[in-house]
Amino acid sequence: MRTTLIDWLLQVHVRYHLLPETLWIAVNLVDRFLSVRVVSLNKLQLVGVTAMFIAAKYEEILAPSVDEFVYMTENGYTKDEILKGERIILQTLDFSISSYCSPYSWVRRISKADDYDIQTRTLSKFLMEVTLLDHRFLRCKPSMIAAIGMYLSRCMLGGDWNEAFVFYSNYTEAQLMPAAMLLCERLAENGFEKVYVYKKYSTKKFLRASTFACDWAYNNAATFWARGECSSLNTRVPLLTFQNKLGYLHRHIIPSSLPTLLISRVPE
Repeated sequence: MRTTLIDWLLQVHVRYHLLPETLWIAVNLVDRFLSVRVVSLNKLQLVGVTAMFIAAKYEEILAPSVDEFVYMTENGYTKDEILKGERIILQTLDFSISSYCSPYSWVRRISKADDYDIQTRTLSKFLMEVTLLDHRFLRCKPSMIAAIGMYLSRCMLGGDWNEAFVFYSNYTEAQLMPAAMLLCERLAENGFEKVYVYKKYSTKKFLRASTFACDWAYNNAATFWARGECSSLNTRVPLLTFQNKLGYLHRHIIPSSLPTLLISRVPE
């Protein structure tokens, strides 16, 4: 259900042409609130729309009115319910809206390594937004989300993760490989093209980044995984079938490597 909610928030975000940081703050508010409060299923969308309302007021110069958010829910909630939800969320989080630094800030830093290549940055933005849909990336630092997106986009475009990228990101290829495999797995899932983030980035405006990334993941995932080294095991991933690689990833790479890399999503 979290995936469905975040996918809908992406649509709201695009509908009102909000800043990228607004989206990341809204998702951060949702996750922090749900980590301390139990919410019934029929109120989950209310949490999402209220979080976007708070984030827009916090980040935007001209934020959409509460009536516009009521419209986006197709009158599923009233104006008073959203305003009441705003009070509950803010009180629950002790009015700490966000000192959260979105991955976009880190992408700007890492992009110094390739002189701000537009294809790499656009592809990495798509990959970063895909991580919003996957609960396995919840504990990633924003800097790591940015590095994962940049690293995988470099792999897709035939680039390498040289010393300049390591310097500006503070992450080595061995550190990023396990999480990049998870992201690649997500792109190769059946039905992924139905989620909104895929449709958003399949347009000419975004260089059809989602179409390219998913085609690459489907055709090259096995090769990509085979070349990857498990930093914690110091061994190469066996040449297995695509399905067996999924099992190998969850049995060996993820339990041993990823928990050491993922920490609570806190300000950097």
